[in-house]
Amino acid sequence: METIDTRWMRCAIALSKKAQGLTSENPNVGCVIIDADGNLCASGYTQAGGRPHAEQVALKKAGTKSSNATLYVTLEPCSHFGNTPPCVDAIIEAGVKRVVVGVIDPDTRVNGAGIERLKKAGVSVETNVLLEEVSDAIHSFLARKILNFDVQKRFLNGMPYIMVKIAHSVDGFVSKGREKGGQISNQVSSAYVHDLRSRVDSVLISQKTALVDDPRLTARIKGFKHPTTRIVLDRDFALLEKSLLVQTSDIHPLIIVCQNKPDASHWIYKRQKKDNIQLLIMNENYSLESIFEALLEQGQGYILVEAGPRLLGSLLSANLADEFIQIISPKRMVVGLSVLNTEQSVVFSPPPPYVISDQFNLAEDIVKIWKR
Repeated sequence: METIDTRWMRCAIALSKKAQGLTSENPNVGCVIIDADGNLCASGYTQAGGRPHAEQVALKKAGTKSSNATLYVTLEPCSHFGNTPPCVDAIIEAGVKRVVVGVIDPDTRVNGAGIERLKKAGVSVETNVLLEEVSDAIHSFLARKILNFDVQKRFLNGMPYIMVKIAHSVDGFVSKGREKGGQISNQVSSAYVHDLRSRVDSVLISQKTALVDDPRLTARIKGFKHPTTRIVLDRDFALLEKSLLVQTSDIHPLIIVCQNKPDASHWIYKRQKKDNIQLLIMNENYSLESIFEALLEQGQGYILVEAGPRLLGSLLSANLADEFIQIISPKRMVVGLSVLNTEQSVVFSPPPPYVISDQFNLAEDIVKIWKR
């Protein structure tokens, strides 16, 4: 039974990832229903905007086949009335005999209440199946609920989940020199990064990267129209009005994090009237930890940091990153600016406690994923 549960929960996890970054304040959940004969009869995932829920989608598809079925769901079914009726009621009414849950819902309106309702109705319930893998699929939701949640001795405790992406040549250079931009990785890796952007709450860069590279930071995927929230760490407000980040803020939200409020004559106030630009003024609390805490309070629970050398160094010093995506191009540049903010060739890897959790190729580029 354990092997069967693992198999179907992994299917539910895969489904949940279809909704990553698209479910607003709701979690991206996957659900699979197996009929009384052990066959897959329906599946679903949380729809764009957060509704309908994954269980409702799957139960509607299954119809009468839900009777005596087993339902696999990545997150505990809701037990409260919100914009939709509780999923536990729909599960009970459908005649499901067993429910397998990945993670208990930390929402105070649920937090075990859904499981208790199911048990009282005579439904068999199994919890914490592939707990770590499920948690990896819903970083934003868990962080936003400020869950004290131990996954291999790592606590999500009032901070967003921070994924850092770095790209460099095989000899450790990120550009041809200081104040020089340009892309290091290949087009396949670029598409991969666009996919990463589509799955997080926001994409963050430093003011230096914004000035040198002038990026849009959007998830440019054919058929994908969801806006991308961009964040710039800009202590002294040096971002230019003509930058692509500002020019695309009518569609893609932009958060500018600065230390002090700009002068009344600054261009930002004119742009704010027509665009989706938000100022986050930190005053004396302009530090990475305080900034990330403030961003979490604003709903940014899963942040992709596309780090330049200086920002990377600060993240490593403060021990704030949860995960690193390292993209290594086979190009050998010989001279330039290195990932460690030097002008010498380097061999870089995130220091302990980070270890490689996955590695694969994207054309000629090598991708290494490091986690605590």
